[in-house]
Amino acid sequence: MASFSRHYTLHVTVSVVMVMALPAVGVWLCFKGYAPLAVLMGILALAAVFRLIRLLRYPITQTEMMARAIKNNDLMLHIPETDDVLLRQASADMNRILVSYRRDQNELETRKNYYDRILRVMTHELRNTVTPIVSLTDFMIENPDAQSEEDRREAISIINSQAHNVCSFLESYRQLTVLTQPSMTDIPVSRIFSNLQTLLKAEPGADRVRFEQAGDVIIHADSSLIPLALINIIRNAIQATDGVEDGRITVMASAPGGKPCITVTNNGPEIPESRIEEIFMPFYSTKKRGSGSGIGLALSRQIMQLHEGTLTCSSHYPYTTFTLQFS
Repeated sequence: MASFSRHYTLHVTVSVVMVMALPAVGVWLCFKGYAPLAVLMGILALAAVFRLIRLLRYPITQTEMMARAIKNNDLMLHIPETDDVLLRQASADMNRILVSYRRDQNELETRKNYYDRILRVMTHELRNTVTPIVSLTDFMIENPDAQSEEDRREAISIINSQAHNVCSFLESYRQLTVLTQPSMTDIPVSRIFSNLQTLLKAEPGADRVRFEQAGDVIIHADSSLIPLALINIIRNAIQATDGVEDGRITVMASAPGGKPCITVTNNGPEIPESRIEEIFMPFYSTKKRGSGSGIGLALSRQIMQLHEGTLTCSSHYPYTTFTLQFS
């Protein structure tokens, strides 16, 4: 069937003509006394009918293949392309549906893995925070007379501290879920860099940050969300270069091929390849406990996704680079 898919219209036309003409020719031959030839025309007409049926079944078969692929979650199927006037658009539409389905499936799988990991982290963090409260209150209930006033005050102080930790943790999670749709405007990157320099001026380690531009770069973005994404990445870079001799951070804006991007490069410790994606997970942090919420990079990536852009990281000694790529 594939051998004539590129000339499908021609084959259908020829088959229809044969189905219509051969019986008439056969009848005419029969009247003229050429019975053997009339029988041959009948056989050829019957063959043309079967051929036409197969031809008409071809697009139906292709559609059934597409439906089965979707039902069986077959992400590899590709409908053969053709130049035929009848099949060309249908094949293109079916392939477009399959591509869209594959993209949706991959996105769903990515989101499932993402939220599964978030749930595991949240469960772990909440258990670690609540377990001491449960143990301490169990002891206080079972041994009411074995505690002095000072012991009770200390216990209540610990319970209060742990409760605040839970509230802080849940507030960090809330920040990931309340981002509004960006209000897009054309913004010169030089203005964003100027504001960031002012914002970072008083922070320890800010002297290690250098802002550079390759030409006048303008991005179509939200004027409040993009600085938030950048400040999270820059602060992580400042912390990564703490204690590094000649530590430096370069924030560079450019537009290769007309597509704006901003890179944040530091010469801090290399990030192992196996942990590149983990650093973008909410609540994942390599910092000391209590020194960060672990949502900065996750928040920055989410902001870039809202802008239909990407935030990626590459780390090869001696440099680690975060790239904000705008669409």
